[in-house]
Amino acid sequence: VVQTQSSAVAATIGTNQIASLPVASRNTLDFVTFLPGVQTPGGNRDSIVNGLPQSSLNITVDGVSVQDNYLKTTDGFFARMSPRLDAVEEVTVTTAGNGAESNAMGSTQIQFTTRSGSNLFSGSAYYYYQSEKLNTNTYFNELAGLPKNVALQRQPGVRVGGPIVIPGVYDGRGKAFFFVNYEENRTPRTRTDTSDF
Repeated sequence: VVQTQSSAVAATIGTNQIASLPVASRNTLDFVTFLPGVQTPGGNRDSIVNGLPQSSLNITVDGVSVQDNYLKTTDGFFARMSPRLDAVEEVTVTTAGNGAESNAMGSTQIQFTTRSGSNLFSGSAYYYYQSEKLNTNTYFNELAGLPKNVALQRQPGVRVGGPIVIPGVYDGRGKAFFFVNYEENRTPRTRTDTSDF
């Protein structure tokens, strides 16, 4: 399909596509690294788009910038408010031919759109669990006779949305909607350091 209304070079991913990608994180910014033109030389926060510096990136959620603009030159692929998987409807990455609404903000736009309520009630509840008990010890810990490092992660969450309905008082179907997303990330960790003394 040829887009005749805009000259923008853009790719949009919906939540169904995002949920099927093999990433351990629930941060949707990590999923942008799978799009064409994104190079990730180290970790996800080191990513650049089309070879441009990180200062050329602009990350927004529903039109509001969520970047740490003080560290934009060295950590531009980082958002202060990380968009979570169940809170996002889609993400659009525009790498060329931006519209007038976004040209002053950067040559690469990463735009997140949050979910909203609809005429149908929908939701999900989840509990992600990772533990060092499910892994083996590292080679260097074994060599030094040390136990496994604690690497525990618990991520409970719930989301729900739908029409605002108060039986006998108000029926908001087709008029008023709500959406709530709540997620926690509990991650206690330990690390083994060695000294040369």
